[in-house]
Amino acid sequence: MWEGFVNHLLACGRGEPARHIVIEGARYELRRVLKHDFFAATALYEIKGRSTKQKRGKIVLKTQRQRHFLGIPLSWLGRYLCCREVSILQRLGGLEGVPHLVCRYGRAGFVYEYIEGQSFEEQPELPDGFFDQLLDLLKQVHQHKVLYLDMNKRGNILVGFDGRPYLIDFQISLYIGEDSLLPRRLSQHLRQTLQAADLYHLYKHKRRLCPDRLRTDEKSISLALSSPIRAHRMIATPLRKLRRAFLKAVLQKVAATDEKDDTTVGAK
Repeated sequence: MWEGFVNHLLACGRGEPARHIVIEGARYELRRVLKHDFFAATALYEIKGRSTKQKRGKIVLKTQRQRHFLGIPLSWLGRYLCCREVSILQRLGGLEGVPHLVCRYGRAGFVYEYIEGQSFEEQPELPDGFFDQLLDLLKQVHQHKVLYLDMNKRGNILVGFDGRPYLIDFQISLYIGEDSLLPRRLSQHLRQTLQAADLYHLYKHKRRLCPDRLRTDEKSISLALSSPIRAHRMIATPLRKLRRAFLKAVLQKVAATDEKDDTTVGAK
């Protein structure tokens, strides 16, 4: 029972993504699953039998949800999320520091080049000037009328092996351009408000990781809670904690059931 329920909580169920995929005529083998949640499964693949003509040794396949949830069809949601994120990456295609989109994959997946590096979660050593470079990257993203909106997650900010900053996972990012359906003043106000939220999270990371390099104006920004951020904390944070606690409890139930089954088989 519990195992079946877990299948509904994960984008691809408990099964792993494909063991291998073929991209641009090259065969790639699954190395590991990087992330698997309700909305998407993200997996790292490495080329098999790499030749000198092929530049991409590692790629990432992100597959948005196609499974139903307790009988509710959600394949449309997966296709929508995939199209949104691909569109964002295409808009930012000329920027260094953003994943390079390779191609679409199936109805709800896409492939991008893997970025070698460490995320903030791995507590990498930050080179001098790193946050200045990260700020420059974020400003370039904003110049394309894209709001990142996921700057608070430490796993989304990478320190590349070249020492440069990279942003990954644009699943919840938004594009608010001049062609928006909203009135021009409203769209401009919304864009500026969300850009400020991105900057708040950037400077909050800097305050925690490099407090000795934080300027006075940056510290003020990192401590100023805007209305959208307050609302997000009031609504999203409790829901996230509840979801994680629930998923943990369900997985413990599944593990206990599997252990009981193994014990029963061994007794026979």
